[in-house]
Amino acid sequence: MKIRTKISSMGLLLVLLTAVSIVGIAFHQKEVLKKNINTEVDLLIQSETNKVARDVYLLCRTMQESLEQRLEHGLKVAESVLARAGEVTFSEEKAAWPAIDQNAGQPSEIALPKMLIGGKWFGQTNDFADPVPLVDEISTLLGMTCTLFQRVNDAGDMIRVATSVPDADGSRAIGTWIPRNNPDGTSNPVIEDLLSGKIFTGRSYVVKSWYLTGYLPVWDAAGDRVVGALLVGLEQESVASLRRGIMDIRVGKTGYVAVLGGKGNQLGRYIISKRGRRDEENLLRSPAASSSSVIGEIIGKALALQPSHDDAVIPVAFHRYPWQNPGEEGTRFKLAAVTYFEPWDWIIVASAYEDDFQEAQQRMASALEHMINWVTWVALAIIVLALFVSFYIARGISRPLEKAIEVFGRIGRGDLDLQLNLAARDEIGQLSKAFDTMIGNLKQVTASRDELDREVIRRSRIEQELRETSARREELELIVNHSPTVVFLWRAEPGWPVEYVSENIRQFGFSSEDFYSGALFFISIVHPDDLSRVCTEMARHKDSEKGGDLNLEYRLVDAAGEVAWVETRAWSRCDDSGRISHYQGVMLDVTARKEAENAVHQLAYYDILTGLPNRTLLLDRLDRALAQAERDERHVALFFLDLDKFKEINDSFGHAFGDLLLKAVGQRLNSVIRKNDTMARFGGDEFIILLPAVTQVGEIKLVAEKVVAAMSQPFFLEGERVKISTSVGIAMSPLNGKDSGTLLKRADMAMYIAKDQGRNGYCFFDGSI
Repeated sequence: MKIRTKISSMGLLLVLLTAVSIVGIAFHQKEVLKKNINTEVDLLIQSETNKVARDVYLLCRTMQESLEQRLEHGLKVAESVLARAGEVTFSEEKAAWPAIDQNAGQPSEIALPKMLIGGKWFGQTNDFADPVPLVDEISTLLGMTCTLFQRVNDAGDMIRVATSVPDADGSRAIGTWIPRNNPDGTSNPVIEDLLSGKIFTGRSYVVKSWYLTGYLPVWDAAGDRVVGALLVGLEQESVASLRRGIMDIRVGKTGYVAVLGGKGNQLGRYIISKRGRRDEENLLRSPAASSSSVIGEIIGKALALQPSHDDAVIPVAFHRYPWQNPGEEGTRFKLAAVTYFEPWDWIIVASAYEDDFQEAQQRMASALEHMINWVTWVALAIIVLALFVSFYIARGISRPLEKAIEVFGRIGRGDLDLQLNLAARDEIGQLSKAFDTMIGNLKQVTASRDELDREVIRRSRIEQELRETSARREELELIVNHSPTVVFLWRAEPGWPVEYVSENIRQFGFSSEDFYSGALFFISIVHPDDLSRVCTEMARHKDSEKGGDLNLEYRLVDAAGEVAWVETRAWSRCDDSGRISHYQGVMLDVTARKEAENAVHQLAYYDILTGLPNRTLLLDRLDRALAQAERDERHVALFFLDLDKFKEINDSFGHAFGDLLLKAVGQRLNSVIRKNDTMARFGGDEFIILLPAVTQVGEIKLVAEKVVAAMSQPFFLEGERVKISTSVGIAMSPLNGKDSGTLLKRADMAMYIAKDQGRNGYCFFDGSI
């Protein structure tokens, strides 16, 4: 192989290896970055849907507890009204009932003795325009449905003889009956408890809907036999505020929360759909086979979740599927977080469309593809250029050598003409020496020239690579600066001095130059209330042997003084000694998400109408106040307020006017209590005032007198002058009880005594009454 070929091949091979290495590394890094971007987007969607599903589950659980407490109170009121109505007896005269099994829907006709309460028979009224004693009174007092059952036979079948529950045609559902045994042959748990003299509370099917119910056994005059039952109930799906709250939730840009039925006759039924447009539709019977298949898989995953014994842990499953709502163009892929709220048989599905999160992902992927194309074309250009350069360099080296070889060959063969045509051997020897010296000098000059050429080529290649690297960096910075995510690099030193921060830090009003100049450290913009926690987490991560990612969520104060919530994910970098020297990562503005979480908290702990704390928040503060009062050896006072003759105002002016009055009452009462007291709406026209850390009874009397006096003043609403008063029952700890349930019960009892004493006053609980 000629030296020219060797030099050309070696130069081309070195350039080819370098170019292929650069292109290979670029393609490898492209795939790594794509994988990381896809992983981060998937984790973001999972995190978003998971949080929404858990929040809705907690919202349902809070509403369930509130309804159960309301139901417990309703049973007590129903029992009291039934006792006042008189003894239960039966007439010799019988009445014919067109009975319908509410499970099977089969009609029949039975004759039963007339059931008398206080010597009165309620008749067979199915028209809501005709008042029915007892059940209408209880329904009005509690705002719930009420039903009176009469026992049909020894087996224990129960028939509705008076009710405020509507049938399918809107009339009172009298004549429907509950059989002792279910269609599958199992015993009805409601009838089982009633016949054994127990009160049944729980979820049950009433006529045509699921209710949260309480069944009270009704005994005969001798108290020996259960002859019927009294039912109070709340329709499970009638909680309008909860439905609105769930339908208003958005996941990502266009995702939403849906609720499906999981078992029985509501299996696969849309309970809450997007904007309520498909409510009551059974998706398992959808004409689209793909939709019913997806719903079946979601229901299967939800029902397979194992319930946790820890209330703070909510089991969640994930499912990815294609979906198309009616009226939408094309199918889109969704990722859903699914959980199961067993008390209501609700399958909660928080779903987000994947393409809502792919816009930024596609921009970065396009930028990476563009960068790889540039790297490939530049590498090909370098290879072609190296081929030409190596050819010319090799030719420049080989030609003098070939001439020198030819001259040396001719000299060796005695070609004197080539050697200046000198015949004398001495001169030939001298010329030979001179020629050797010339050839030596020529070789040295050629070698210096070759080295200079190589240095020029090497420097040109380095300059070209630097220009290409600078262009790629500028392109990547342009991509980052047009995304909402701020990229940073700071030193792991006190104050977190910044070495790099992307220009989109301007979304918070700052310039990257503020950090480079030292005018600002990264820690300077952290909110003072979060500073200690953030520094502690940073120090713990830096000292930890595990290392790994560091996730922080905190507030920062922007250049305008406004507060924003951010989520920061940082990765540590180590120096040669293995110690953490820098942190690099990304920061994302999550203020909108935090505001949504606060809105959910407001729905869970505050009354929607009056804005006052609701039952859940009141009970939490009451438990805390009792614990603190026991430690400080002080008292806690609880006021149970009920508006006098509020129903008459509601009936006269309408429910909308009644709501305005309730809001005005809440504002007035809130203005007369002390700063540390709690004013809460307990339900309907009932309010609770909590006085913590009371030292003297005189303080309680003073507040009670202010409350009664304030409520004695008339209200002026929508041009109407309305006068209303309140009856107040007062219980104290530890005198009247040491737990919240006892205090509430006794304050309620004291309130009824205040009403019996003429209303518009207050009464302390007296255990001797």
